[in-house]
Amino acid sequence: MRLFKGLGGRLQSIFLRSKEAKPLRPMVELFKHEGHTYYRFPKEMNLPLERFSMSMGLMERISSGLSGSEMERILEGMEKALSAGLSNPKNAAVVAGYIHVIRERQDTVIHRDLLLNLAACWVVRSDEDVAVVDPDIHSKKLELFEAMCKEASHDFFTRLDIDPLMPLLTMSADTFQNLWEYNVEAQRNLTKALTHLDSHLDNGRKK
Repeated sequence: MRLFKGLGGRLQSIFLRSKEAKPLRPMVELFKHEGHTYYRFPKEMNLPLERFSMSMGLMERISSGLSGSEMERILEGMEKALSAGLSNPKNAAVVAGYIHVIRERQDTVIHRDLLLNLAACWVVRSDEDVAVVDPDIHSKKLELFEAMCKEASHDFFTRLDIDPLMPLLTMSADTFQNLWEYNVEAQRNLTKALTHLDSHLDNGRKK
């Protein structure tokens, strides 16, 4: 029994090492970083269902110019205003302000966080399940991609060759960089605007 147990352990170790070293096929290799290889899906290959669903959700968010957390914050603010009573002109003005924010953000060309999340969805790390989005690995990819974007955001996304983003990347690197920086500032302004609206909610209690 000990012989088989020891042999099984050695075989398992060899299998795991070979599995880690084996490239993800038929994935397209993009780059290596700190012991991990990063791949994208080839153009002729459909995304697995979970990644496809996440990708579609992110594309919808990109068109609205709001991330999920930003939209949730707006909805929560509107719900609080409704609960406090719209007969109060101050609360009605707060709701109108939230609506204005939503409409204004629809004109945003790119959203930094959403683009990074889309990249993390389409790019698979060598120790990641191709069919499943691992939250921990996804988060680590976001950190890495954000750092890489600080050097050259246009070049980073171009290298990934993600189909849904290619129309956006036909613009020049300088134009894309200007839009990238503009939208980073727009996200900061959005946070300030929502904080300002939250502070103007009148729930009838003295502050």
